[in-house]
Amino acid sequence: MRKQDNRKHERDSLFLVAELRLERDGAPYSVKLRNISDSGLMAEGAMRASRGRKVWIELANIGLIEGIVAWSAGDRCGIAFEQTIDASQVQFPVGELDLPEQQDIPYEERVSRD
Repeated sequence: MRKQDNRKHERDSLFLVAELRLERDGAPYSVKLRNISDSGLMAEGAMRASRGRKVWIELANIGLIEGIVAWSAGDRCGIAFEQTIDASQVQFPVGELDLPEQQDIPYEERVSRD
């Protein structure tokens, strides 16, 4: 049985990279953003962020955002923002990209791309 989802904001799936800084830590970590909402995101990377730790993340078109690690599991963590943002400004969510389907590309072009 799946736990009830208590999130206030809808999440968008992403394929973006951002810089994440941990409180009292040195250089920023390059992380992959897996999803984002107006109130938080899920990041994946080499950082080891424990629950409750303060972080800062640089988001495209938004800037530096402060947050708190809400959960951590392996190389992924959830970050709750201190203030809400307009997540639609970060970049283009994967679901909104209008990519051509492979079968819509003529066979000759598909073969020459490989």
